[in-house]
Amino acid sequence: MLLIAGWTKGAPYLISLQSPDLKFRDLPELAPFRELVTAGVVSGGSLIFADLPGDAPLDPVLSVLRQSVRADPWTALYGPSQSSAVPIAVFSDFRCPNCRVMDARLSEIAADDPDAIRIVRHELPIFGGASITASRAALAADLQGAYQEMYDRLIRTPAVTDEAYILHLATQIGIDPAKLMIDMQSDVVTTTLLRSRAIADVFAFFGTPAFAVGRTVFMGTVPTSVLRSLIADP
Repeated sequence: MLLIAGWTKGAPYLISLQSPDLKFRDLPELAPFRELVTAGVVSGGSLIFADLPGDAPLDPVLSVLRQSVRADPWTALYGPSQSSAVPIAVFSDFRCPNCRVMDARLSEIAADDPDAIRIVRHELPIFGGASITASRAALAADLQGAYQEMYDRLIRTPAVTDEAYILHLATQIGIDPAKLMIDMQSDVVTTTLLRSRAIADVFAFFGTPAFAVGRTVFMGTVPTSVLRSLIADP
């Protein structure tokens, strides 16, 4: 009985230490990227922008942005950087429960070795108006140097997000609430959202969470061991 009990408790831990058997599919049209063949859990929605008049007027803008992404997908995902850390692009929605699962796993890895990875976040609001409000708030807070503070609060908030709540968070964080409200509707924030959507379109990210770890892209939840393997072989 002791052996059985020990195996029951120890087996999951031993399995977690093993290197996962990962399979990939090359993406020659997006070199040097490859796709992880995985069955991660994805939260589905629709790529909409509540305060923009439908997709048709946006098509020319998105078309130009998609062309820019295809011309240089690496920079589109990660931005310019000379860092030796492994870049990780994260596409998420604040109302996506699976995004919160993966956020915790990435936080665990970052805590173990903060210099090993560089996380680049892309807002991909797919669950309606509250998601868009939250995404705009995070991007507007970034203009005041407070993206991470706003992100940390919103990712822990499954409730519906409205402007009153955003104003409350702005006061808590210590940024200018009036400026935040103005910046949320700015062209800068709108363009950033559209650029992230264009990247998602090019890489066929139709749900959240979605990721790029170095040259590997995938959607959905994966175990921490898979993340560590991808970081070790970027």
